[in-house]
Order: sequence, then C-alpha cells, then structure tokens
Amino acid sequence: MKWLTLSLLFITQFLNAQNSFIKLDEAFNKLAQDPAYAQANISFALRDTKTGNLLFQKNKDLSLAPASTLKTFTTASAFNILGEDFRYQTKISFKGIIKNKIGFGDLIIRGSGDPSFGSDRYPETKPDIIKKQIVVALQKAGIETLKGKIIVVTNIFRDNPINTGWLDEDIGNYYGAGIYGLNWRENKFEINLIPTDSSFKVSSNSGGYDNDKDFCIELIHKDGATTEEAFAFVEKHKTCKYVLRGVLSNKEKIHNMQLASLQPDIDFKNELMNYLKKEIHFEANDSVSKGNETLLTTIFSPPLSKLVYWCNQKSLNLYAESFCKTMGLKTFKKGSWPFGTASILLFANQHKINVQSVYLKDGSGLAPENKISTSILSELLAMYTKQKWYQTFYESLPSINGLIMKSGYIGGTRSYAGYIKLKDGTDASFAFIVNNYSCTPREVKLNMFRILDLLK
Repeated sequence: MKWLTLSLLFITQFLNAQNSFIKLDEAFNKLAQDPAYAQANISFALRDTKTGNLLFQKNKDLSLAPASTLKTFTTASAFNILGEDFRYQTKISFKGIIKNKIGFGDLIIRGSGDPSFGSDRYPETKPDIIKKQIVVALQKAGIETLKGKIIVVTNIFRDNPINTGWLDEDIGNYYGAGIYGLNWRENKFEINLIPTDSSFKVSSNSGGYDNDKDFCIELIHKDGATTEEAFAFVEKHKTCKYVLRGVLSNKEKIHNMQLASLQPDIDFKNELMNYLKKEIHFEANDSVSKGNETLLTTIFSPPLSKLVYWCNQKSLNLYAESFCKTMGLKTFKKGSWPFGTASILLFANQHKINVQSVYLKDGSGLAPENKISTSILSELLAMYTKQKWYQTFYESLPSINGLIMKSGYIGGTRSYAGYIKLKDGTDASFAFIVNNYSCTPREVKLNMFRILDLLK
C-alpha cells in the first residue's frame, strides 16, 4: 500500500511538471505573437541542478546581452578565485624622519582597488572610521605634527577607470562610476535639483563642486517624470564637468540624484587633509622626503562574502568591476578588464563548461557588447550548486517575485537568472533574457514574471 501511495505521488508530480512545461510552451508562443515582441529575441533555459540536464528551453543558444545577470557569473568566479574570506588591503605608510613628535615626510596611501573603501554600508568602512584609523596610526608612530605631502598611489589596475564599452548616458551616473586604484565613498556623490521656469538648477551637492559652474542643466519639464529619466553626461568639450539631460517633473519641490565621482583619489586626499588639520597639526610641504618608508597600518575591507552580498542585492556595478580586475590580478598578475574577464572564462572552462561563444567586455553587465546564452548561464548556475561556497553565493541573491534570482536591465534588455523549486520538487536553475522589445520595461518585467509563475 505504501509503495502504491508513493507511486501515485510520483506520477502526480510528474504529470504536474509536464503540464507546467506545456503551459510554459504555450506562454512563450503567445508572447512571441505579441506585436511588442515582433522584433524581440526571447531566450530561456531551465536545468535540473542535480544532474545539469536541460528540462525546458526556448532559443537557449542565442548570444544576448545579459545585463546585470552577468554578476552571477562574476561573483561566483570571485568566490572560486579569491575565496569567501578574501579582503582588500589598503596600506598606509610614512616615508620620512620623525623628530620631536614631528613627522617630516610623506603619508602614502596605496590603493588596492577596494570598492568598499569609505562606504557607509559597513561599520568598518565608514569615512570617519577610516580617517580616524589613519590618525591613530600616525600618533602611535610618534607623529603629532605632520609636515609633508599626502600621496595616493593608484597604479594597481592597468587600464582606464571607465570601460570603453559603457554608454555615454551611463558613465556620469552613480551606476556607471569608474573603478579606480583607490575608490572612495563608492565613487558617487549627491546633488539636489530644484525647478526653474524652464528647467532646473542644482541647489546643493555633496561632492564639493560649484553648483553654477560645474553642472550644465538641459533637463526638460515633464509631468510625472522621475530621476530615472534624467541622466548625467561627461563631455570633454563642455566647460562644466557634468551635463544633465532628460526629463523631470517640475511639480516636485526637490529631486535628488546620485552622480559618479571622476576623481575619487583626489576627493579622499582632500577629505583626509582637512581631517588631519583638525585632529593633528598638518602643514603641506612639497619638499622631497628623506628616510625610509614604514608601514603604519593596513585598512582591511569586509570579507568578500559581505561584499558579494551587497553587490548582488543592490546590483553594484563598481563592486563587480573591482572583483573582475582583482581576479585578473590574482590569475594573471595583471589587473585589467581583458585579464579579469579571461580569468572568469577560465573558471568556467576548468569546470568543463564550453564558453567559446561567450564575449565579456566587463564584469557587471553594463556594457551592451557582453554576450552569453541562457543555456550557458543556467549551466553555470547549476554547476555552482556543487561548490563549497554555494550557500554563501545563494544567500547573496535577491528574492524577487517569490524567486531567488538576479535581475538585469539595460536599454532594450530585461533579464533574470537564478534558482527555482519546480512543482514536482526538482531543484532547478534558470536564465531568461528578452531584448529588442518595443513596449515599456515594466510591461516586459510583468510578462516575464507571469511566465516564471507557471513553474512555481
């Protein structure tokens, strides 16, 4: 009797699963017939994580821009290559002579590419905590007065801070901030905008910029428009540092935008200099310092497990790009995007996943040139479940619409990738990408959610 009950249960689960796939197929066919998707590329792959076998697919081998679902590949690679407990180390040293509690020489900060340096997300990385640690280290070394220079060394990464594949409309905004040898406050600052008769003006900013001279405002009034429709551009031929274009509602008294800092090392240096002037006596002196260089202290980032958590939860491009270049440094001794992406692909190859058709321009998915298929993304996600760091990786993924998955969105592309338990109890991985649609991003999202709901 027990065996009969179990058999009936198994048959019921199997039939439910098959019925789900039939409905799934019908839903994809219906979506493809919608005029809004007439020119769209729709790709989906579903795999059993235990066996890696493909359970269902639609155009699984199309190479498409994955947007931020690429972060699942990047962060998992970081766990494998760098380790869950990896910490960035920013070294603080003094080169000079100490005499009568006066340090004659240079305070040297060697950047490690730490994306959390000066971040408010963690207790140990807050700006004042970092600045205080430096002051305490100087005092422990017997320095109560510093006469010399502050030197920030930023040569750990070899290529430009801004990826050549990023769009102009992204790089002036916080999510398009460059990755530098020394990052500070996640390389972003805030501005407040207030409406004028024909446009807007900057009423305040937290980056120390001139509200009138450093911002060219070309925003247009539009009822209901939010800052998601306003973009900051960086244009060399302009006299101002940032050009703001797009639309924004003039019915609101104030709008807050986050922009990308173009010189985080200088921002940090200026902040530290002002802090030193308050906490100890500091006199800037450009003379050549004499004496040996002595390590004063090392500022550690939180462990990689915590950095990855926020990277995936909040889709922090800065963090993903730092991981990417750091993996290049670890694997090939060269911290750059080409070597970083090569190390990510090498990780997949070492686990017998064929990534010959994959092209990676960055580690965050911000570049539209990135190309990967849902077949490979779902295969990677299934492979991760066999790794010792899988649970930490899994817990870093957001919960969206009742599923554990990473979302992605860039112009013309919506994507999701993650894990799902099917109706028959099978644990599965999936990847879902739609691009080149003609409806709103919100409508695409809701249609994708409706399809995924059929598997729950």
